[in-house]
Amino acid sequence: MAEHFYRLQSRRLPIWSSFIKRERCSMSKVFLIGGPGNISRGTIDYLLERNSDIAVFTRNTAEKHVRQPNIHYYEGSRNDADSLGRALRDFGAQLVIDTICFTLREAEQLYEITRGRIAHLLFISTVDIYGYPLSRLPYRESDDRRPPHGEYANNKWQVEQFYMDKYTTEVFPVTIGRPSLSIGPHFCPMLFRDWGKFAVPRMKANRPILVPGDGNGLMHVGWGYDVGRMAGRIIGDRAAIGKDYTLSTPQCIARDDYISLFTRELKVDPERVYIPSHYIETFAGVNALSPIPHLYRHHMAFSLDKFKHDFPDYEWLPLLHGVKEFIVENEARSAFPDLQIEIIEDRIIAEWKKRLAGW
Repeated sequence: MAEHFYRLQSRRLPIWSSFIKRERCSMSKVFLIGGPGNISRGTIDYLLERNSDIAVFTRNTAEKHVRQPNIHYYEGSRNDADSLGRALRDFGAQLVIDTICFTLREAEQLYEITRGRIAHLLFISTVDIYGYPLSRLPYRESDDRRPPHGEYANNKWQVEQFYMDKYTTEVFPVTIGRPSLSIGPHFCPMLFRDWGKFAVPRMKANRPILVPGDGNGLMHVGWGYDVGRMAGRIIGDRAAIGKDYTLSTPQCIARDDYISLFTRELKVDPERVYIPSHYIETFAGVNALSPIPHLYRHHMAFSLDKFKHDFPDYEWLPLLHGVKEFIVENEARSAFPDLQIEIIEDRIIAEWKKRLAGW
């Protein structure tokens, strides 16, 4: 994608061409669609530290405005193009970050609203568009892709193709950011989508923890807050126009080591039960849980060399910060579930132990 940028500079450029020629945009009116959430709260803090003027288009703005009175809030639905367009124009948005675009129709609407009116758009996509198993480890943005699995990833891929076509044909100033799994106050990657909330109380109660495979499978989990800071670093920077970046922590981590981040923080040492991924996958009821296959079946490891090259000044925060935040915030809100609730992990462990014992 980068080669298109230099080739297109010789064409007659649209009104945002003066921005593209600058190393760093001096404009500071940043409009976020969605949030503040797992990722965008980090973006907001990063930009506020750099004196940006920030607006957020979201639902239920009253409570959020009380917590963050220094941010402009616009209330509305992402699918209401009229209210979204009015908010963008009223704020005078120059830079836009879209964190909640999930369909091609939503992308087309935003393109029509912003074309010729903004200097930079950052679309937040997903690493799931790379397809699993990954064709290379660690996976680079330029490596061969496998077909995306599932409606969510396919929709994101369609949006990416739409925007990059607009970049290639019109120099529409877009960048693609692809977060990996991101831990935050309301989401903790732990085998299945909704199991993170159960992991901490199970560990504290010294209940056995299910570990897929031999524990050496690779995960690539970022702290959502830090991923948001990466987005804040990208938006408004000339180096990012027409490019795509994987957004996560710089290193992947083995599943065993990921669990150890929690056990060390909690000062516990529960039993770890290692169970082959193919057994987990075929266990009755697993498919009904909306499993994330790459959390237990495939390796996840991504190269962040492209981001490091374009933004050598960026400094990452430790993943452990995200683990601590998840534990502290959910304990404070009494959000961890009652351990009397049986989850499928208990049944998988029990049946696997029976199998090992020859029952």
